[in-house]
Amino acid sequence: MSAMIEVVAGRNRRLPVGTVVVAVAALVLAGTPAAATPRLSVHPASIARGGTVTVSGTGCRAGDVVYLISPPFVGNAFVAHSVATRARSNGAFSRRVRIRASIHAGHYLITARCGGGNLGVSARLRVY
Repeated sequence: MSAMIEVVAGRNRRLPVGTVVVAVAALVLAGTPAAATPRLSVHPASIARGGTVTVSGTGCRAGDVVYLISPPFVGNAFVAHSVATRARSNGAFSRRVRIRASIHAGHYLITARCGGGNLGVSARLRVY
């Protein structure tokens, strides 16, 4: 025997519970705002060892913890060489990050994670 929920919409009709659950889930998902297009940038894009850069981006959900990861970063928020910040109400984030003085000069990628997964974009940093 399947459970039924009575729905009043002009006239009474009985619908299986599964139909009601699917309809409610569709409404909830339709009402969930999508995150902005993922973007990640670093300023300045070229920095001396021991300096500080600002990493900014979009594409996370409001309130998500955002992990910024790159070998030159000072920090261990998620893994070695990572720092954390939090996405604002519009999904954007920004964080000042110190560059290790002992890092070799070169080009490094910066990646980000939020909402339990990779943001899917990267930024390039030159350290001299």
